[in-house]
Amino acid sequence: MMNSSIFVSSSSPSRWLILARAFQVLIICLTVGLFIINIPLNYEQRTTICETDPCPPNQLSIRSVQALEEVGMSVQDLVVQTIALDILIAAIFTSCAIIIFIRKPNDPFTIFVTIMLVTFGTSTFTGGTRGIAIAYPQLEWLTQTIAFIGSVAILAFFFVFPNGRFTPRWTMVIFIGWFLSQLPRYYFPNLSLILHGDSGIYNLLFVAFFLSGVAAQIYRYIRVSNAVERQQTKWVIYGLTIGMGCYLVLRTLSILIADPMGSGLLLSLGVVVAATFFILLIPISITIAVIRYRLWDINPIINRTLVYGALSALTIALYILAVGIASRYFQRANLIVSFITTGVIAILFEPLRERLQRAVNRLMYGERDDPATVLTRLSRRIDSALAPDSVLQTIVETIAQTLRLPYAAISLSDDAQAPRFTSSPNPPPPELISLPLTYQTQRVGELILAPRAEGESFSTADMNLLNIIAGQAGIATYNLRLTHDLQHSREKLVTAREEERRRLRRDLHDGVGPTLASLSQRIDTAADMVNTNPQASVELLKELKGQVKGSVAEIRRLVYALRPPVLDEFGLISAIREHIAPYTGPNGMQITFDITEPMPPLPAAVEVAAYRIALEAFTNSINHAQANSCHITIKIENNSLLLAISDNGKGLAAENHSGVGLTSMRERAAELGGDFVIENNASGGTSVKARLPIASESQTQ
Repeated sequence: MMNSSIFVSSSSPSRWLILARAFQVLIICLTVGLFIINIPLNYEQRTTICETDPCPPNQLSIRSVQALEEVGMSVQDLVVQTIALDILIAAIFTSCAIIIFIRKPNDPFTIFVTIMLVTFGTSTFTGGTRGIAIAYPQLEWLTQTIAFIGSVAILAFFFVFPNGRFTPRWTMVIFIGWFLSQLPRYYFPNLSLILHGDSGIYNLLFVAFFLSGVAAQIYRYIRVSNAVERQQTKWVIYGLTIGMGCYLVLRTLSILIADPMGSGLLLSLGVVVAATFFILLIPISITIAVIRYRLWDINPIINRTLVYGALSALTIALYILAVGIASRYFQRANLIVSFITTGVIAILFEPLRERLQRAVNRLMYGERDDPATVLTRLSRRIDSALAPDSVLQTIVETIAQTLRLPYAAISLSDDAQAPRFTSSPNPPPPELISLPLTYQTQRVGELILAPRAEGESFSTADMNLLNIIAGQAGIATYNLRLTHDLQHSREKLVTAREEERRRLRRDLHDGVGPTLASLSQRIDTAADMVNTNPQASVELLKELKGQVKGSVAEIRRLVYALRPPVLDEFGLISAIREHIAPYTGPNGMQITFDITEPMPPLPAAVEVAAYRIALEAFTNSINHAQANSCHITIKIENNSLLLAISDNGKGLAAENHSGVGLTSMRERAAELGGDFVIENNASGGTSVKARLPIASESQTQ
């Protein structure tokens, strides 16, 4: 099977690495050396005036010389400038190769990258070794081989970067086609004219192969690359599309220049120079992608490029359109029309830039730069959510959609495993950040988010908006918890009510019911015995009287279990006093009271809860605390009943576990929305404190 990597593993990798490094040094030194030797030869050839057509690409025609003289420029000046431009390009490509080699000397892939940069920059693109082939024809094969290496290596790089493998596999077929198309161009130039560098068919093939390189990198980014490789791929795609794309556009525009070798020579040269500078983005972006991809974030660069590239294109198009239309109707006022058009464009420049900036930001980051829109959309979707559980689901879906995030989730504090609310059913990405969801300093959950791409991080603007959303999500999460608590409380109330009804039914059916039924039958028996055996009838009625008293006592017990009758007879304060009275006296417990007088009427539920808590706390002081004094406080403050029972007993143990009594007191307070605290006193003993809210009549209706 054919290996799709340009680097084949070996049993002795050190030997292959040494051979590859030797080939690298040989090619680079040979290419740079030939380029330096070619500089004076290039100067001599370019200063030679071509007198007959067609002229070689490195010589000026007589008409070009005349065009230069009209603008006051000599042939020597132009040649010096063009050679200086070639030296600049070769120096940048070679410098980038040297930097990559120094930073990663033992990486086999960088050997290929450095060879590609040097051969393409100094020979293939600039033609920096072409003069040697003209002066010394016997060395033409060498200069053509170097240029051929640069030509095929540049396309291979975009197919195999960053891991050295052809991905997808069809790129290898394209590379082989490019390789075969370059062979006649460099070694058999007269074999076929359609593959000559100046032919239109060759230019179309070049554009097609260039687009295939871009497509291969995009495919890698979407389907194959990991987080590190995606960051590297962004730099390569940026340099390739902007650098090579702008170069092709400008070179295409240069073809449209009238008389490029005559009157339009300077304009043609200016366009070519501008196009050449765009090519320098390729080695710079490749160098950053190989060694510095983590140091600079490319997203802002892409953002600004899209904004100002679109702005420049729209400005130029608007200017050409306005001047073209105006010149058609006002042929004698071209200067005035141009001046007015320039002013209009200047006025429209800033509003147009702002609109483009918002559009590009929305494309890359969603609605990050417009928090009001995000919050408004979030509010509308929350309002449209009918079920309470759907509110948090709506929040995570809105965050993922408006900010273009691959994953968003909300995890509640009581979630034992995976988050309950997620924007996607797919498993979460490996890189996640968590923002706490709080309500009045209480943590109620966390907002879990994935960056837009692996290896990226959220910007300051992203975090500012996410913190605002997290604040709103914290409130919604707390409300959901309250809803669940309320539902749970209602379920407990219904359960307690039904359990109480079941107990009453059982007690009445199994106790009072059969007793009353037997009383009815025995009364009939006693009535039948009145005439025949009066004495037995009297004895039976006396026995029935005892059963009636027992039934009455049982009914009173059932009623007392529902609500202590003493509360209805004496009220809360007197009922508590009545209960603790047997424990007071000269030899009993010393009990003091601090009570709000007069005590206003209390809701029945509050009275029962306070009575039960007070009796349970007092019983603990008698039976467990071994206390000899107790202070009872019952007050009304802030629409709440405050109940406190404090003793001087032995206090709570260090490892105290809540028993049935403490649990019962705490549950009675919680059922009414109150608070319950039990703690040791500083001077010894235990304090039981409960706060029971008192609902007004309007609130209870």
